[in-house]
Amino acid sequence: MTRSTHESAGKPPAPRCDPLDIVRLEEQFDQQLQRPRVTDLNAVRQAATAWSHAVWAAAESAGPPTLTESEIERAFAIARRPVFVFGAHRSGTTLVRDLLDHHPALSVLPAEGTMLTNFAWQLKRLESADWPRFLGCEWLRRLANPINQHPYWLLGRSSAEGSPYVEFVRALLAWWPLVEARLGSRATSWPLVGIALAYAHCSTGVRTAHTLERWVEKTPTNERFLARLMVEFPEARLLHVIRHPFAVYASSRQAMRNSGHPSGDEGRILRQMHSSYREAARRTDLPASDSYLLVRYEDLLEDTAGSVRRMAAFLGVQPLPVMVQPTANGIPTPSNSSFDSDNAAGKLTRQPADHAFDALDRRDRERLSAMLADHGAKLGYPLVPLPALRRRLLQIRIHAGWVIDRFRTRWIRFLAARPRRR
Repeated sequence: MTRSTHESAGKPPAPRCDPLDIVRLEEQFDQQLQRPRVTDLNAVRQAATAWSHAVWAAAESAGPPTLTESEIERAFAIARRPVFVFGAHRSGTTLVRDLLDHHPALSVLPAEGTMLTNFAWQLKRLESADWPRFLGCEWLRRLANPINQHPYWLLGRSSAEGSPYVEFVRALLAWWPLVEARLGSRATSWPLVGIALAYAHCSTGVRTAHTLERWVEKTPTNERFLARLMVEFPEARLLHVIRHPFAVYASSRQAMRNSGHPSGDEGRILRQMHSSYREAARRTDLPASDSYLLVRYEDLLEDTAGSVRRMAAFLGVQPLPVMVQPTANGIPTPSNSSFDSDNAAGKLTRQPADHAFDALDRRDRERLSAMLADHGAKLGYPLVPLPALRRRLLQIRIHAGWVIDRFRTRWIRFLAARPRRR
């Protein structure tokens, strides 16, 4: 048997946490999770933080489980074979992930990974010893409340007898030092691998995982990191999801309204869409690849069974019936449409996109055409072309707004990454 964590000699014991405290804090947290979707984000954040810290303390007190050599070797064989799902925000990446969710050969993280798009810069401002707690508590909150709407509590609920979330953290404490030792020097995404193995440990299980072949994570806008991901994970599979640009843009705007955010990020949305469609169009000029598959959202809705068979063949798994029902850790997920919150969970919304297109005015359509007309035409999404001068002026204006926004974001991150004074 192999002990899976570093020795803790010299460290003070972690404070013990009464299981009933976790149950109480979990109940308070759950009361803030409105149905069908969260509206008071501040209240949710406060309740989630208190609960996740209590869970972490309980797991540290209990300590990591003991892993066998066979478990470890099996887990790292799976770790080397990720599936990265990506595309522009609101392009259908969540639906693709949820259709893969319940396949026995796949361990699918039920929330966005965001390792390179978000967590990497946040970790820079922390001491490496604080990384497990930071990421662990963040993922506890994501497992309880993945996308601010039902379903919540993807690992189940805690009780006086035990908590599945404590077991998740204990598994993370076991896998973290092993992943760091094996992958830390060559894979910038190694912390996410630790999360993935901990989740697999608690959901599918790696001890009896003879059917488990790959782990899956989805992160919108990961297109800009594809070269790095393929160098770090040569056996990875890439699922690039695209959708009609009008529908993506309309859905993005509706999602901002649903979350109570002002629609002031139009330039950022357009730039992210441009990056995604440019990469997809570039790939159409290259020979077919065993590692990259383009998935059209429209095809997924019009011929779900056929699209699922195609994805299954690409991933080397059986096209099982569970792949036509979207779930998160086996729990049916809500409508795949931002415009339809009343559709039954676990069912696909196949309404035509015309109603989404109607939400766009002439200005919206012109801006989309200026940024995406060439790439869209290659991908089967023809947009009405603009006169060359007007197109160029719109591109300059959109790009200038993006540069300003990018500078502001990087400045904020620079300030946040500066070491904190003790």
